[in-house]
Amino acid sequence: MVQNILILSLTRMGDLIQTTPLIKGLKQKYPNAKITLMISSDFENAVSLIPYVDDSIIFNLRQFKESDNLEDVSWVKIYRYIESKLNNIRSKSYDMLVNLSHSRFSALMVHYLKVDNIIGFHCNSTGDRMTGHPWMQYFGTEPFNRNFNEFNLVEIFSRSAGIDPVGKEIQVLENALPNDGLVRGTFNCSKDGLIVGFQIGSSLENRRWPTASFAKLADLLIEKLNARIILFGVESENKSAEEMIRLSKRRSEIINLTGKTDLKQLTELLKGCAYLVTNDTGTMHLAAALKTKVIGLFFAHAHPFETAPYSIGHLIFQARISCAPCSYGVHCNNIICIDKVKPIHILSFIKNYEAHKTWKLPFDLKDCQELNIYETVSSAQKLVRLKPMIKHEISINDIFRLAYSVLWREKLDQEINTDRESIQEALEEFDHRNSILTLEKLEDKVTILADIESLSLNGTMLCENIIKVASELNSKPTILAKFGEDIVKIDEQIELVGMSNPELKLLIDMFNKRKENQNGCDIGQLGLECIDYYILLKKESRRLVEILSMYKEIIFSLSDYNTHNSIKVCVPGR
Repeated sequence: MVQNILILSLTRMGDLIQTTPLIKGLKQKYPNAKITLMISSDFENAVSLIPYVDDSIIFNLRQFKESDNLEDVSWVKIYRYIESKLNNIRSKSYDMLVNLSHSRFSALMVHYLKVDNIIGFHCNSTGDRMTGHPWMQYFGTEPFNRNFNEFNLVEIFSRSAGIDPVGKEIQVLENALPNDGLVRGTFNCSKDGLIVGFQIGSSLENRRWPTASFAKLADLLIEKLNARIILFGVESENKSAEEMIRLSKRRSEIINLTGKTDLKQLTELLKGCAYLVTNDTGTMHLAAALKTKVIGLFFAHAHPFETAPYSIGHLIFQARISCAPCSYGVHCNNIICIDKVKPIHILSFIKNYEAHKTWKLPFDLKDCQELNIYETVSSAQKLVRLKPMIKHEISINDIFRLAYSVLWREKLDQEINTDRESIQEALEEFDHRNSILTLEKLEDKVTILADIESLSLNGTMLCENIIKVASELNSKPTILAKFGEDIVKIDEQIELVGMSNPELKLLIDMFNKRKENQNGCDIGQLGLECIDYYILLKKESRRLVEILSMYKEIIFSLSDYNTHNSIKVCVPGR
């Protein structure tokens, strides 16, 4: 019986808001349980916004960074603070711990707390980081396979704790909201005036739309829609805000509140805005949770499938170029993606929404091949998904991203039946007129998946031999060593398939992640676990082939070309 739940969310405010569907699901699943949220002191004020939280623990390492006394920042003092804090937490006797922070430090903390039921990252007795739940294993592989990920962090977090995200969106508590008078009083304007918020900063400089673009957009909104602009952000972003205002021709209609609002004021002001134009930030998630229309700008490392607002009715812009999004750890010296989104694009969408109260694609963007524009909508399965506004030709990456979404929902943690309706829904949003080359590539990948099945079968047989030899009284270490070498060779062959075929690497990485989570030194037990992993790889490969075949069939039905060969008939005398 779960009665005392601890949730660790020690990263960013946006991640914290993205945990709200999970927290709601836990409260529904365990209505009598007490839920405690452990967060960094940087986001202490955000606790009051999170529904269904009974208590909070503030972890404050910031105090040591801000001290002027070198003696105060000694490692001994830091260690004593951490030890005292963790000992106090351990005394609370939590019977479930959910760790949504992926750092090694958080994993070590979880190990120290000695909670029996752990979901998320933790450590074994030797300090190796473990992922545990299948959806957390997936989370550990996703950063290296971003082009093939369809899942928002909200769904990953929720499913890792056994919570079904169907019908759930991000949410915050809205005490004393809306306070329309606050935002209207800021401009001394009537209730009919259009208020648009800008969040021009972000945690990483590469993710920021240029200040000149924000300035141009402000001018267009003021001139064409009689709008007024509020600038949001933290104190460190004020320099960018001032630069944007200098570049604007309509400065009197712009108010700079960068670094001048606390979280409560920010919440009230966002609620009073009709739209928020923002980079990928915590403010974006807060506005979406408040049902303020968000226009999210995703550049560099920011990836909408991972961190778009998990709420219906918002608009997402991303450059459609081969290098977008950037891989983690890559520093780009030529960020061309930020120039693909133009101020006029956003103005056109807002004008359409003001006229029709729905997002409509402007006519001049229908054939824009360098932009991905998505609307957040509810899928046939009642999950929040990204609906493309522009019909692009379907690519091999698109097919595999969609296919993996079906595979993992079916196979990780619980069986979910995927109906043909949801698959057709996703495929109809692409252009299939020139799909024949893509389908030929698909056939090649299906052949390689059969090779993976064969390698998995060989691995299963070798593990069975290892178990058999290990169980014999007079087993020879040399024979076991030889079998071990053969296992390594098979795993190297499987790894090589993933390296040579990026579309299949996620499948291989999941297999490797499972093996990484093995613990102990009992040869027989380890052998049995390995058999399970090879069998899973074989089953997932086979199911992926079935899914891809279904996609191929639907794409053929949606295509304009005939699938049969033309026949030339020779008529005598002609």
